[in-house]
Formats: sequence, C-alpha cells, structure tokens
Amino acid sequence: MRIRLDVALGVVVLTDVLRVFLPSLITLFGRAGSTPAELMGLFALAWFVLAFLTVPLARRIRPPLIALAAGGALLLARLVLQLTDGGGVQLYVACLGLLAGLVWLTATAMTALDARPVMAGVITGLAASTVIHAALDGIDLMWRPGPVPWLLLLVELGLFGALLIRAVPPDEEYSGAPRAWLAIGPALLLWGLYTGNTAHAQAATDSAQQAAALVVAAFAVVSALPAALPVLRRPLVPAVALVASAVAFTLGRATVDGVHGVAPGWTIVAQIVGQVALGACLAHAATSFGPDRPARRGLALAGGMLLFFVFVFGYYAAYDLYLPNGWVPVSAALVVAVLAVVGGSGLPRLSYDRRFAAAVTAAVVLVAAVPLWQGTVPRWEPPADGLRVAAYNIRMGYGESGRLSLEQQADELRRLRPHVVVLSEADRGWLLNGGHDGVRLIAERLDMHYIWAPATDEVWGDALLTTLPITSVRNHVLVQGGPTGAQALEVGLRWQGRPVTVIGTHLQPSPDRNDLAQVTQLGGIVRTAVAGGAPVVVAGDLNLQPGDAAWRVLTGAGLTDPLAPVRPFDTVPSRGGPVEQIDHVLVTPGMTGKDQANPDVPHSDHRPIAVTLVARP
Repeated sequence: MRIRLDVALGVVVLTDVLRVFLPSLITLFGRAGSTPAELMGLFALAWFVLAFLTVPLARRIRPPLIALAAGGALLLARLVLQLTDGGGVQLYVACLGLLAGLVWLTATAMTALDARPVMAGVITGLAASTVIHAALDGIDLMWRPGPVPWLLLLVELGLFGALLIRAVPPDEEYSGAPRAWLAIGPALLLWGLYTGNTAHAQAATDSAQQAAALVVAAFAVVSALPAALPVLRRPLVPAVALVASAVAFTLGRATVDGVHGVAPGWTIVAQIVGQVALGACLAHAATSFGPDRPARRGLALAGGMLLFFVFVFGYYAAYDLYLPNGWVPVSAALVVAVLAVVGGSGLPRLSYDRRFAAAVTAAVVLVAAVPLWQGTVPRWEPPADGLRVAAYNIRMGYGESGRLSLEQQADELRRLRPHVVVLSEADRGWLLNGGHDGVRLIAERLDMHYIWAPATDEVWGDALLTTLPITSVRNHVLVQGGPTGAQALEVGLRWQGRPVTVIGTHLQPSPDRNDLAQVTQLGGIVRTAVAGGAPVVVAGDLNLQPGDAAWRVLTGAGLTDPLAPVRPFDTVPSRGGPVEQIDHVLVTPGMTGKDQANPDVPHSDHRPIAVTLVARP
C-alpha cells in the first residue's frame, strides 16, 4: 500500500495549526467564556464554510495548482505562528492557516487518482502527530522558545514543502468514489477526542503515565498500517470495534479512591482499539470505486471537515448550552463505520515490513526519552512558620495573550512557596484546548503530588497539589450551577504532625445569581468537616465577592477570611475588565493569615493567590 507522504506531513502541520486555532478561539475570541457560545460557533463556522469555495474555484484554476498554493499558505501560516507572541495576530494567522489547510485537503481530494494512498497518508499523519506531541511532553513546538524548536519546525516544514512540490500531478482522468472523503473530518474528531490523545491516557492512570503515553503512541503507528491484524481485513470487524470503543469512551467514568467521575484505566484499551480500528476503517472506505467527478470529491471532503466542526461544537458547546454530548463520539464513529462497511470490499493480505517495525520502535524510543531531557526541578522549600496555601485559576493553562503558559504558571506558584495548591479550570486533555495534561505538567515542574477531581467530564475540573502527607481523599459532586459543573475536593493532610482538611473547589453560580443551592451545599460539607475536629481550609475560584449573599452563607458555616486585613485583594486582573475579588482562601476560626500575595502576572485571566495560615493567638 502506497502512502502519500506529502499528505502525511501536511496533516501534521494542519494538526499543529488546529492546536493553536481551537484554544485561540476560546481564549482570545471567546475571552474564556465571556463571548456567547453561539457567536464563537458562527465565527469558527465561517472558516469551514469558506473551504467549499475551493470547488467553484477549481473551474478556473487546476486543482493541483490550488493544492500547491494552499499547501504553501498552510506552511507559511505555521511559520508565522512561531513568530507571533499571542493576541489577535495569533488568532487570525491561525484562522488563515486553518482555512489554507482545509483548501489544501479539498483540492488534494479533487486531484487524487486513488483515495487509498491519501487515506493512508491521513492516518500516518495523525499517527506522527500523536508521537510528536507525546515526545514533546504535550507542549508543542509552537509554545516552546529557543533555537531547537525553530530547527525542528524548519525540518518539518522543509520536508512538507519539498513533498508538496513533487506531489503536483499531470492532467489525467480521475476516478474513485466521493463518499470515502466524508470520513476524514469525523476521523480527525475521534483522533483528537480520544483515540490519539496521549494526555487523556495519562489522566486515566496515576502510576504509569509514561507507559500510557508509550502505548497510545505505539498503537497510533500500528494504525497507519491498514488492517494491521488479519481479522481487520473485513470492514465489519473494525467498524464494530470503532463504534464499541466510542461507546466505551463515552461511558468511561468511575469512582477511584473516593473521587467521582475519573477516567478508569480500561479506557486506555478503548483508545488503542479505537485508533487501530480507525486506521482500518479509513482504509476500507478508500477501497470504494465507482463513477465520480472531482467536484463531488471536493464537496465530500469539505463536508467531512464541516462535520468535524459540528461535532467539536456539539461536544464542547453542549456544556454552555446545558445539553448532553455523549452522542458526539458515537455519532462520529458511526459515520466512519458506515462509510467503511458501505465502501469496503476487503483489504489485500499485507506482508511484514521491517520499516513498519522500525517506525513503532522509533515512536516508543522518542516518547520514552521524555524524562531524559526534562531537566531537574529547581529546589525550593515551603515556609516553616505556617501552612502556606495557594489557589490559581489557570484558564486551561493559557495566559491573557492566548499563549500556553503552563511552565510560567508553575514558576509563579514556585515563587509563592506553597505547601498546598488548589488549581481551578484545569484541563487534562481537551481537544478544544490542544490536548495538554496541565495538571500533570504543573505538578511535575513543582515536584508535588497531585489529586485530580473531575467536574465537567473526566478531564476537566480541579486539582489539589501538595508536599504534605495525605491521609484521606473524598470529593463531592455539587448541584448543577454554571455550565461546566462543580465539585468539592476534600483532602485530609498532616502538617507538622497535626491533621488539617483542605477543600478545593471552583463554584459555578447558576444564571440566576439568587440561587444559593450550590454554595449552601458547600457550607454543609464544611460543617461536616469541622465536626471532625481538624482545622478546615476552603480554597479556589469561588466566583463570589466579600459581602455577597453567597459569601454570607460560607461565613455562616463557620469560615473566616484570612485575606481580610489586606483587602481589597484583587484576583482577576483589570486589563480589559473590572477588578474582582473572586478567588479566596477561607479558614475555620482557629487560624489566621499572614504574608498574603496576589502577584499581577499575565499567565492566566486570574492572579495566583497565597496566604500563610498560622494558629490564632
């Protein structure tokens, strides 16, 4: 089976751009939720709809030349993105890069004499992107400074450019079946959501995270060989396996060590089964032949990418619109499965290829080498004269400029020298945010143990990081308030030989601000914890200000404010909006605070806060 290497490298570049476009859409255009979901959807939709203009344009310009020009524009956009420093330039260059990539794919479909090498190139590109993302420890070249990322990027773009020029075919009569091209968009969605998402695999295990990334990366390479297993040569088998894996992914929630909604370890099996089945399904879909015209292939490809947008919007905007989203991965899998069964006629027997074994080995070595180049964590010590507690709403790891800032966020927290950190708006693998495991990355850079607590789904929620011994863990699912759900993570710790209970949460007020059900439930959790006799600390983005009705509910539950002596204590920067005090650390009466800090840094739309808690005289 031939592989279009120009397509494989182009897919790598396109997924690079997509990992910038999607988070820029949220953080820059959407301003992290302040822009209505419908408006963000219309803005994003426009770029996918514009790709359909490739088909009428092909009546005036040969499709191969369109593919060459659009591929060059994609290459240039990715190069310019590396030069940007966030803001509107990053957003619109990413938009133009996405459009160029969509036009390139559409024109490539219109010029393809045979869909099979192109489909093989698509799945190979997705596999390569999985391996590269994992080998970079989840922080892509786009977000890395210095000459080495530039060198690697120039190699990637240089190879793509060289293959792009060689890929221009002569004018010939085209043949094939258009429906196969519909599968690429839904396949890209499934790959980003879970089948090729190494961050999601790492979030499903606490003790074998590197091994989880290795397994997903290795099977991504396996999926690039159509029908890698003899049983997959008939289309029905991979089709059923793909849908089953999507159902398992959708239902993959469990209570682990007292925390609800966690992705269990067996979901990693669903990922690798889904990825291998995805590769086989694309190969089967590409074996369909029949009367065809280039325009029909172009429309099918653009339509498939429009489906990608619909599925992404349906999955993530469902939270803002208070709608279920479990139908999305299952529906995308059904689309790919049906196209495979309808188009597939059985794949030929494939002989063993040493190059394939070498590719799997290289992928494993690249991912396994991550710990070797990470470097050492700078030494630091928490203060000895009190319990230092910090809270930080990290906005999925993105700063105010729209750039990934996980390392800078970790550096700021290190400067605060906390015993305990509560992270809010933490993301461990959302495609919408680039597929990063922000909790793991920050915890590793601080050399702190972390406890993960899902809120919206298994990879979105809150986390508690600590250097102290952990004696108990339990989280409470709070009543529905805002769109992304809320929980309260209750962790028992030992500090200087004494027990202390820390409750980390990110309250989500309902649209009706007079509804106090969620904060009242939190107050009840605090009262129960206080009855245990240990001091209780509540920390996080509480989305309420001193003096609010909700604030009085918490103070009525017995909590006091160790930040009161230094108020006003701004926690949301004033750049472009009103100053607010919505991130808090509250304690039971036996403790008071000192050394309060809220550095005004641009690495999130919130400031990190910290306070040292000491026994009240």
